[in-house]
Amino acid sequence: MPRNPEVNFYLKPIDKEGKSLIFLNFKYNKKRLFFSFGERIKQKDWNENKQRSKQTIITNDGEHTLNNLLENLKKICEESYLSEKAKGGFPPTEVLQKHLQNFLNQNATEENQGKPTLYKLIGRFIDGEIKFKGRNKSPGTIQTYKSTLKHLQEFEKKEKYKIDFDSITLDFYYLFVDYLSKRTKKDTKEKMHGINNIGKQVKNIKVFMNEAVELGYTTNLQFKNKKFITPSEEGEGVYLTDKEIENLYNFDFSENKKLERVKDLFVFSCFMGLRFSDFTGVKDENIVKIEGDLFVKLITKKTNESVIIPCHPIVLEIFEKYKENANRLPRALSNQKFNEYVKDVCREAKMNETGRLFKFPKKELWECIESRTARRSFATNLYLDGYEVHEIMKITTHKTEKAFKLYIKATKLDSAKRLQAHYKKRWAEKMYKASENLLSVA
Repeated sequence: MPRNPEVNFYLKPIDKEGKSLIFLNFKYNKKRLFFSFGERIKQKDWNENKQRSKQTIITNDGEHTLNNLLENLKKICEESYLSEKAKGGFPPTEVLQKHLQNFLNQNATEENQGKPTLYKLIGRFIDGEIKFKGRNKSPGTIQTYKSTLKHLQEFEKKEKYKIDFDSITLDFYYLFVDYLSKRTKKDTKEKMHGINNIGKQVKNIKVFMNEAVELGYTTNLQFKNKKFITPSEEGEGVYLTDKEIENLYNFDFSENKKLERVKDLFVFSCFMGLRFSDFTGVKDENIVKIEGDLFVKLITKKTNESVIIPCHPIVLEIFEKYKENANRLPRALSNQKFNEYVKDVCREAKMNETGRLFKFPKKELWECIESRTARRSFATNLYLDGYEVHEIMKITTHKTEKAFKLYIKATKLDSAKRLQAHYKKRWAEKMYKASENLLSVA
């Protein structure tokens, strides 16, 4: 028995705005249904094999994600085909088209046609239409907006709680935070959302709602309630001392060129204070000579700010080592691969000390290392050396001193060690004076 025909989705040629109209294609018994439903997409965002969007895209009505709409259209078309066929014979394409159009029209009333919704507004943020002081939001920020949209839609579906401007209340806040805090990974039973991750979602909702108030879409101000807080906690993380970084740089990886390159790229970041997206994107034109000294000068990808950083002597050695490459640095990897290999690097270098994390005191140091450790080490070491905070912030691009001090990792152990050094110095002086007095009496 032949298989039932399947629905496919294809793209029409690119239009003047750089997008392609999506159409449904359904072939059966020498008939072919072409159905266009008004949704467009950029070809770079389309997965041709899966016939779905690569990213979360909001539909024109602001009520669905594009992939959900495609799934529903596929289901309606195939079910309508089977039900009509069961009535006696293959249905005309016009009949199937009517079923699809009825599905699209079922929620389209004069009242809600063109009406602003929270999902539509979030879509404008994701599309880059709503900017910050005229500047585009960073790709990382856009990604967090997509994440918040996904969480809201999943919450709405699971909790049967309609999401729109007027429903963002204190009651919603309690339910949403509780929902996120209880979500776990099915395979490991591990919690998916820590306090800071939940805080990001709440922060984004406040951004969306503030914009909605400014645009006159709502008068609901419950999101400004003092209990509608953005939860946060000081995250744990490690930093490496200058001595540890130097020892790591001098460790011999000549037998493993891959780890050698990862080590050098990590050490480069330790002395330059750049985010992963920036230190892996350094180009030849970013390396400039000013009054005989080399600097790295670039526009940061996350904050879109210009920074200029002097090159540490070890950085100059790395440049010389990779001078055959256009940017004088090792070839970059994906963030995921880099984080995987840098742990291998630190394990091979015998970075086995435990007790660096209070929550996980038995974790060895190499297990705690990731790409952001390099940038954190840069900031923390300068801070502990007494370098002016506002000068460090010009390189790290932190906006406030409060945010900067939450980022650096001058741990309780560091404070304890500095106090111990103070004790030793102070008491050494006292003991010396006491011994002098004893000698004079004698």
